[in-house]
Amino acid sequence: MSHLAYALKYRPKDFDEIVDQEHIAVTLKNAISRDKLAHAYLFSGPRGIGKTSTARILAKALNCIKGPTPKPCNKCDSCVQISEGRSMDVLEIDGASNRGIDEIRTLRDNVKFAPSFCRFKIYIIDEVHMLTTEAFNALLKTLEEPPAHVKFIFATTEPHKVLPTILSRCQRFDFHKITSEGIIAKLKQLCREENIQCEEEALFALTRASEGSLRDAEVVLDQLNSFSSGKITLEAVNSVLGLVSQEVIFNISDQLDKPHTADNLALLDNLIQQGKEPAQLIGSLIEHFRNMMLVKCGCSQLVVLPKEDKERLDGQSKSFALENILYCISVLTQTQERMKRQGLGRLLLEMALVKLSRQEELLPLSVLLEKLRKLEERLKGVSVMHAPQQKRETSVSAAPSVPLPAAAKPADSQAAQPKKTAEKDKRPQASEASSPVAIAVETPEAALPAAGIGLYLETVMKRWPQIIKEVRAKKISLGIFLGEARVLKAVNNTLTIGFLKDYDLHRESLLEAQNLKMIEDIAAGTLGTKVRMDIISCDVLPEPVIAEPPLEVEDIPIEAEGLEAPEESEEMNDIIQSAIEVFDGHIIPTED
Repeated sequence: MSHLAYALKYRPKDFDEIVDQEHIAVTLKNAISRDKLAHAYLFSGPRGIGKTSTARILAKALNCIKGPTPKPCNKCDSCVQISEGRSMDVLEIDGASNRGIDEIRTLRDNVKFAPSFCRFKIYIIDEVHMLTTEAFNALLKTLEEPPAHVKFIFATTEPHKVLPTILSRCQRFDFHKITSEGIIAKLKQLCREENIQCEEEALFALTRASEGSLRDAEVVLDQLNSFSSGKITLEAVNSVLGLVSQEVIFNISDQLDKPHTADNLALLDNLIQQGKEPAQLIGSLIEHFRNMMLVKCGCSQLVVLPKEDKERLDGQSKSFALENILYCISVLTQTQERMKRQGLGRLLLEMALVKLSRQEELLPLSVLLEKLRKLEERLKGVSVMHAPQQKRETSVSAAPSVPLPAAAKPADSQAAQPKKTAEKDKRPQASEASSPVAIAVETPEAALPAAGIGLYLETVMKRWPQIIKEVRAKKISLGIFLGEARVLKAVNNTLTIGFLKDYDLHRESLLEAQNLKMIEDIAAGTLGTKVRMDIISCDVLPEPVIAEPPLEVEDIPIEAEGLEAPEESEEMNDIIQSAIEVFDGHIIPTED
């Protein structure tokens, strides 16, 4: 007796034997039981998952001597003839080779004849999407109103190519890829029936290679049974299918975790010398990192691997961050796409391995941001520990109506200091002409800037680098962003800075409430007055505008010898006196 291929020998004989298509089997059985059959069906889905087999089972269920029945007997003449493909009333037509209008016209003319032996005349058209538009149009009327004894069953792997007018006249059933568990169970059953010894690892490798197609798995198992002298091993599967063993994939992945580029390139050369295809190798790597991603995300039940490989995968995934795994998948899939367009498989794969081996030098954005955050925290701690005592300029003034006490008469040594200050800075920070001249005194850190003193652009421009430096000491990223801004104007207590529109992200970051408050506080401490920041966006940054020039202050003679001691007054303000004592200052008299 001649050998019958496993894919034909172990074809499902009834709806219960269909693997992983329960949603279709149940619907068809119910339709038969309730006598609610349609006149046309469309079965769509990938190759090798049971579309044509289901069409034959439906034909047997309708034409069985006990039927119509959801469970054909597979013993009557009608069932046997349909199973063997020799029934005159069940016609299987290949749409790819009978795609023209002439063939469809012949079919249309024969539809009117009653079946010769069976209950129904059934037309099974495989790859129906291959029919021409003219052929489809010739079939439309017959498909819409066929004779009562005719049923149409169409099968296709590309339903989107079928005309909408055909789709609307059919009941559509979408077949899914068969799960790995379903394929393995079916292969084990086949091995028991045929007394085939097969390693568990070989079954897993065969299942992965079939990509959800049971027919492909059965065909390869048939081939492996002829190839192997006894037991089907993993090495036999890899040799017949040109697969790369899991051991090699694990070794390559281990090397990617270390800067061992030369080792991986040597391993790749060895694989190519053995006849392995770069496209096959990169596909195996993508699948491996996909499995690693699933384990990392807590979905290890979705990984189709033997128990030992699963345990090893779990251990290897611990040495990879999820970001690194996603980066590897991204690089490999891009390389795979370039291989399809450009060729140069070996070169592109070598480039990918070199890139993945050096991924520590190409840190992802999330890692860089985390490193930046940690650096900010360290620098912030250092700046707090080693920050020098700041010297601030503080204005100490007296009310015009309050006379100076005799005790407040400045000594010669005290008068010398304001004189030097006046010579050094002839533009005091004063908002009114009548305000007293500022003197430099050491101010405690807790002292708050006065709110009534205005801003001058010249002063702000001089101290702007210091403001940026202090902001950067507290938060590096904000300091960098602030450095891209330009000071535009200073009016009263409002300081306006501008960004080009290309730097809107910088501007938005500075405008966050917490960041803005920190910058305003630092600016206030540096400028000695309350500051409100106005951050704008411009197409072109204008030159700074001086809204109001600072006052020119003439040298004021402050020698102690030329001053007359004012009369003491009991109305002396206690607060002013306390300020003089605390800040070790003195009052500078002004001319009326």
